[in-house]
Amino acid sequence: MQIKYLDAALDDMTWFREYYTKVFSAGKKNARTQLLKAERLIAQNPGIGEADEQLAGVREYPISGIPFTVLFRLTSDSIEILRIYDQRSWFSNTRKR
Repeated sequence: MQIKYLDAALDDMTWFREYYTKVFSAGKKNARTQLLKAERLIAQNPGIGEADEQLAGVREYPISGIPFTVLFRLTSDSIEILRIYDQRSWFSNTRKR
């Protein structure tokens, strides 16, 4: 399935790149590798991760080895990446588990 990044996820990618360029540049190569691996896993296994308890039809997949999680949903012809959020952020800390 084709992966499409929605606008909010593109904004999140700006932070992702900034973090691994300015804050933790030593982790940049690994972070990119892990993100690409997560994309492949989601594309191959769209049921991967956990169903979000608050958002119907949305799944969460934590990216291995880095503190980011992908929120995505399936459509009839694609996988939409809604967010790639930093698990250490306010957004993730306010989510109910």
